[in-house]
Amino acid sequence: MTYRTTLASPLGPLLLASDGTSLTGLWLEGQKYFAAKLDPSAKRAPELPVFREAERWLSDYFAGNRPSSLPSLAPAGTAFQQSVWRRLLEIPYGQTRTYGTLAAELGSSPRAVGSAVGRNPISILIPCHRLMGADGSLTGYAGGVERKQFLLALEQAGLERRKKAMILPEASSTLSSKPQEPEPPVPGKFPCPCCGYRTFPVPKEEAIAYICPVCFWENDVFDPGEDQPSDENRGMTLRQGRAAFRRLGAVREDLRQYARKPLPEEIP
Repeated sequence: MTYRTTLASPLGPLLLASDGTSLTGLWLEGQKYFAAKLDPSAKRAPELPVFREAERWLSDYFAGNRPSSLPSLAPAGTAFQQSVWRRLLEIPYGQTRTYGTLAAELGSSPRAVGSAVGRNPISILIPCHRLMGADGSLTGYAGGVERKQFLLALEQAGLERRKKAMILPEASSTLSSKPQEPEPPVPGKFPCPCCGYRTFPVPKEEAIAYICPVCFWENDVFDPGEDQPSDENRGMTLRQGRAAFRRLGAVREDLRQYARKPLPEEIP
């Protein structure tokens, strides 16, 4: 038997799933792979003890505290995915790791690690939001980069009270209604697959995800097919992204105000 419930949070509704004993899923509304593998006939059971335990943990977490022990977790995945998720649980509250570092520890590639991280079925509690790009940038997050920023800032606020160093000095501890403009990137040598300008500053094999500041295309695959959906652009395909760029000068109209013109050195 599979059970489900919904909890309110500062990030919007959270859908929780359980096998009756352990937590098997926690998804933010609208995230990629939302409710993946959740049985459509899952019984609503808000009083289930593990849901109550998860609710207490989340309430403490969103209050800006460092919660104690986690509820019992039982995410379903491949052996490799499980190994990645276990590593995520080892990243301390308020700290971060890079995809490359995690890949090196597992003897794998950053791309493989990124794929496993994107399929983490228990958001927040298994802290995939604590993984960063090689240059410290906020890379792709299944729940959206803005939510990732919120979670990191929330944890940093807790560390600040303990006089710890901040890794996001300008991040707000409240969820902004608009994404912050990215810092100007180092001019790159690899073309954005959408707009074609050389905005990607790192070699393909080292990259997990990057947001193009010209068209705001965000992807975790550098050579997608024409009709392969982008993992981070609401399922938009590369063909659709290019059409939107020709029409709007940006991938999505809601991000148009944050796009910029290419630098001279970025023009092929």
